[in-house]
Amino acid sequence: MALYSIPSIFTRVGILSMLCTVVWTQTQKPKGKSVNVSSYLADPFLIQVMPDDSPNGPEYEGYIPDLLDELSILTDTEYTIVVNTDNHPGKRRANKTWGGVVGDVTSGRAQMGAGPITETGERRKDVDFSTPFMSFGPVVILQRPRKQVMGLQERLRRLFLPLSESVWYMSGLAWLVTSAVLYIISYVNPYDWRKLMKDKQATLREGESFTCLNTFWFTMSTLMWQGYTRGPRSLGARIVVTLWWLYVLTFIIMYIASMTNYLRLGPTPKQTQRYTYIQKVEDLARQTQLNYGVLENGSTQQMLKKMKWKSTVSSIESGVEKVRKSNSQDDEKPFALVAESAMAKYYTMKEPCDLYMVGDLTTIGTYAMVLPAGSPDLMDVDLGLLYLRESGKLRELENKWFSGVCTDFIMDSSSGSRIQLPPFYEVDLGTFSGALIMLGMGLVLGAIVTGLEIVVFKYAESGNKPKERRALNSSNPDQTKASGYTSAATMEPITDV
Repeated sequence: MALYSIPSIFTRVGILSMLCTVVWTQTQKPKGKSVNVSSYLADPFLIQVMPDDSPNGPEYEGYIPDLLDELSILTDTEYTIVVNTDNHPGKRRANKTWGGVVGDVTSGRAQMGAGPITETGERRKDVDFSTPFMSFGPVVILQRPRKQVMGLQERLRRLFLPLSESVWYMSGLAWLVTSAVLYIISYVNPYDWRKLMKDKQATLREGESFTCLNTFWFTMSTLMWQGYTRGPRSLGARIVVTLWWLYVLTFIIMYIASMTNYLRLGPTPKQTQRYTYIQKVEDLARQTQLNYGVLENGSTQQMLKKMKWKSTVSSIESGVEKVRKSNSQDDEKPFALVAESAMAKYYTMKEPCDLYMVGDLTTIGTYAMVLPAGSPDLMDVDLGLLYLRESGKLRELENKWFSGVCTDFIMDSSSGSRIQLPPFYEVDLGTFSGALIMLGMGLVLGAIVTGLEIVVFKYAESGNKPKERRALNSSNPDQTKASGYTSAATMEPITDV
């Protein structure tokens, strides 16, 4: 029995010790403590949804109210948000006192400060900061390159841009030369429609198939893929037409492929050159095509003191609006805003999805709660924030308030990515020369074959004419008709395509 009583005694002692610890903890921390929290309006950290003169008073929503709700459960403290009148995280005034949220905490108007407040060395001298609940790095907010607004002349000019001017000129010349060669071959070739019509072996309509006007219309209709009524009959002309069809097929395929790529290009090259080389904040100081600025008296301006800021903005909202409106004309320099990545992510993911941000995303600062120096509540707030981080609640809150519908809102320079606009290369004469050479070879081959056809026809005709004369002289028409022989002059018209 003694062996079993010892563990029982230790178990009871352990339980009694735990109960004493819980009772001591509850007595040390007052239950239902109320704390005024100073903050300032900044989307999406703190958003006012009900005005101050509403019956129930002002109401707020955003990342900070949700974060304070989670902390109130863990610390058993009721947090009441008080909006700072300066609407600023905190900056030192000329009389060495603090303004903004930090000023509310140092003056005792609030027992804690919450919001996008960066922990800096100067602020740390007068207040304490809790465990960070969010980190950030400097990024550049830019406007996406806009599509070009074209006039009528520009719209018409775009129809010819897929092919270079030399290709258009050579294509027009190829059409004229091919039509002229085809007409000459059809005119002189004894096996084509014109000769057959003279020999009464074709109708008048068939004989006029390849007149000068109809020949040019035939090549134009095939160029537009509209088909044709009647093709040439001689071998030489058919060789020319076959190579012309191959040329037309190559021409149309190259035009469609180049036009498809050109339509994907979107912005003008002048616009794209302004953006493609900006990879990080330091790149702004090495260029002259962009105006850039930063939030006035913000932590980003203090952390990047080496950069010469050409302009400042009073708030992130006004800076984002300036970015959107600065590129209304091609000749105007766009404006780039250097901001903290957390705020930049919120605005670049919102519609109309006309913004993006670039940067190396190196963490140079954190957001934390502000408490008076030596505050006894610092430990509870730190433990609460650590628990929320380890449980993933901070990530859930960030995804809730900093998400949006826009994609590809960030270009990370550490991965070597940048805005990649589809490259466009117009079809030049060197690329198109193969089709022209092929067509030229077809014209030469068709002319050679036509010459051979003329020689063969004359040779055949010279051997048939004496026999025809002897047959006509030695017999009367009735005998000739009875024998089944028919001369070319009395033969009925035929159509043999």
